[in-house]
Amino acid sequence: MIKKFCLYGSLIFLSANIINGNIISILSYIRQRVYINSVSPEKINICEPLQNRLLDYTYNFNSKISISILDDAGDFIVDINGKIPRIPASNQKILSSAFSLDILGPQYTLNTSLKEINDGSFFIEASGDPDFERSHLEELIIDLNNTHYNPNLKYPIIIKSTNTKNWWPSSWSLSDRKEEYGAPITKYSIASNSSINSLINPFDNFIYELETALRKKNLSKTFFVEVVSNDYPIDYISTIKVINSAPLFILLNLVNSESHNFTAEVIFRHALNNWSHDFPNIKYSNWLKDQNFNSNNFIFADASGLSRKNRVTTYGLSQFLRRMKLNRFSDYYFSSFSILGVRGSLANVSAPVSLKGRILAKSGRLNNVRSVSGIILGEGKIFSIIVNNMDDSTKHIMKILSIVNNTNNCS
Repeated sequence: MIKKFCLYGSLIFLSANIINGNIISILSYIRQRVYINSVSPEKINICEPLQNRLLDYTYNFNSKISISILDDAGDFIVDINGKIPRIPASNQKILSSAFSLDILGPQYTLNTSLKEINDGSFFIEASGDPDFERSHLEELIIDLNNTHYNPNLKYPIIIKSTNTKNWWPSSWSLSDRKEEYGAPITKYSIASNSSINSLINPFDNFIYELETALRKKNLSKTFFVEVVSNDYPIDYISTIKVINSAPLFILLNLVNSESHNFTAEVIFRHALNNWSHDFPNIKYSNWLKDQNFNSNNFIFADASGLSRKNRVTTYGLSQFLRRMKLNRFSDYYFSSFSILGVRGSLANVSAPVSLKGRILAKSGRLNNVRSVSGIILGEGKIFSIIVNNMDDSTKHIMKILSIVNNTNNCS
């Protein structure tokens, strides 16, 4: 009786905590929606001394740059070409990573699992885990030694084929697809599909690595790889092994601090629950509209910013970053950004000492494109700067941020 009472009590306690966790999650989401929907609209309240200094500095390349700066009150104190759509490079990740985080939550993981099917065969279900490597593949199959199988038979390990047309967003250039940063976006990935073999054919590479692992673990005499179509029905009866990725809030550091394209694209597809690479996407577009900012001139061609068909405005990006301060996961979001002179893609950028450690931002780079958007710590200023078709753009962006940092008189 006492054991039953303890068991029932434990179940009730567990259920209550699950329910309470769900309630807290729902309430935090509702609060977020209320805050974002009721945020005070941004106003143009230009800081003339700062605006004029920046106009003087950018005079020779004004048509190639956009600068938007918001202060604590939500006023645009600088607006130079802020509503001109420009190629954002990896500043596109500012939007897509926020969407992924908001939809999936910070604890979401990308799982790779080995499952037993009711006909006695097995199935590997992959999810595009960017850190999944050969050692994980060996770990995944090692428990096959413990399954009850007939030594006189051979059992298939099924994996689902993918359409080669769905390995990359259509707007990625052929030259980019041959580079590690343009690795194919597939569920069956080894080390983010960054090896030469994966770049050529990630699916064949996965099969090769799986067959190698079976031989290495002395399983190839009993188990073999069988490829089926993507719509092949899988009726599994149990899960033998699961390899979990790092939680999403850790993966976000890959996306925003290290600007990892593969991870950005994969988690975005998990948030959509769609791997078709189709843009524009209604779910994503509706989510952006719900953030209550100006995205009228935005064009989306991918999640990572590698496509040169993307277009955003600094006016809209700075507004969006202000909205993300109200997001229930804002701490996870902003902590994934680079810190100037400290970590990530901005760690080694030449910058004034006064700015190092004080710029929390997402950077972006493509040929003839440079973008940096984020926050000046200690001042509460939100900024977005995008440069298209200009030399020495990083040096100019650092100079602009230095001017902003050293101009306090807005009277």
